[in-house]
Amino acid sequence: MPRQENLEALRQAHMRYKVRDLEGHLKLFSQSVIHHGFSSRIRPGIAGLRDHHTAILNAFPDVRLDVSDVIADGEKASYRFVFSGTHKGRYLGFPPTGKLVNASGMHMYLFQNGVAVEVWQVFDTFGFLSQIGAIPKLRDMELAKA
Repeated sequence: MPRQENLEALRQAHMRYKVRDLEGHLKLFSQSVIHHGFSSRIRPGIAGLRDHHTAILNAFPDVRLDVSDVIADGEKASYRFVFSGTHKGRYLGFPPTGKLVNASGMHMYLFQNGVAVEVWQVFDTFGFLSQIGAIPKLRDMELAKA
């Protein structure tokens, strides 16, 4: 798939995600997509990505992914993003905090025959989990010791 078509596929997928059309978003991926760098709790393939995104959309109903620095070369495309959303539902077993959460990351996609067959994610998981109360703040841990 030429570089420009990969970029257009990404753009369409993000437009679908932005309007909460999860099934439209998932058309970017092959049924057996391999995902790297996501939680080990995610099942393989498209079903795992569907579960992952459903959980995010339920817990952060106003989620936004602000994309920048989109780069494509041959069959690969990547971009940086900032995730932001209000924690309004349970996520990974943690109750909603009502806090606005922000975390940055990067995705890289490998395309074959017009769909992403592999996706890599690098994400500020520590910062994200800290903001939803899943990881105690270092200051709080120090105070608990005293």
